[in-house]
Amino acid sequence: MENFVNNKEKLLSDIKNDESVKRCHELERMIDENKEIKSLLNKKKHISKEMVAARHIGLTNTYNDYKRQYDEIDKEIAKYPFVNEYLELLDYLYNDLEIMTDYITSKINKELEN
Repeated sequence: MENFVNNKEKLLSDIKNDESVKRCHELERMIDENKEIKSLLNKKKHISKEMVAARHIGLTNTYNDYKRQYDEIDKEIAKYPFVNEYLELLDYLYNDLEIMTDYITSKINKELEN
């Protein structure tokens, strides 16, 4: 158990000190300070949920309307290159997190089997 705690602390330290994570936090602060960008991202998130719902229940025209709105918001967001950097970085970090989660889960399952 002590080994697990030490490994956990090392992993957390490595994550906090990772340059990608630091950059992501920096970009996040820049976004939080800009009301227009924050509003655009919130609208994008809302429209994305509506698109999923419209597709799920087969409302093709409604989906297409939402898709057009989504694309317009993307054009507005493109005016701020650091936002695209942030979104790409988030995607990269989420993928890394998923890999780490799978690894940790497999290690736990292996320990439980013994």
